[in-house]
Amino acid sequence: MKQKRIGVFAGSFDPLTNGHLDLIERSSRLFDEVIVLIAINTSKQALFTPQERIALVQEAVADFGNVVVDTLTDGLVAHYFEEKGATAMIRGVRNATDFEYEFSIATANQTQSANLETVVLYTKSEYHYLSSSLIKEIAYFDGDISKMVPSNVEKAIKARMKERK
Repeated sequence: MKQKRIGVFAGSFDPLTNGHLDLIERSSRLFDEVIVLIAINTSKQALFTPQERIALVQEAVADFGNVVVDTLTDGLVAHYFEEKGATAMIRGVRNATDFEYEFSIATANQTQSANLETVVLYTKSEYHYLSSSLIKEIAYFDGDISKMVPSNVEKAIKARMKERK
């Protein structure tokens, strides 16, 4: 029996962007199962709680039958990868800066798990400029983020910005 191909796409997803969603959709065609792993980054000021991010991502990926959402609150992504018997880490690259960063992360991950492979997907040109921090900044000043994030995420961001003002 052929081993199930499991891809792990880890990130903070705070917020989930259309670029992320595109990578998830494309990954879902390459793997039998894609785990969107919401990793809690303690060095970042979060817009949404882990539970809110789970709900937002689950709603956005509901039409993808082979995508599941999970969280990692403690520990290394490389160890999670091993526990799940995953095939590859999925990473998106927008530019040369991302490439350098992702190359470093992939190398570090392999020091923790020799079988950990990283699959890099290049971001579509319409998403090259997207970043979570840019989206938060535009939303804070009531800019239009409708083409940057899924509609459920847009509504949640607008509501959160109202709370913070």
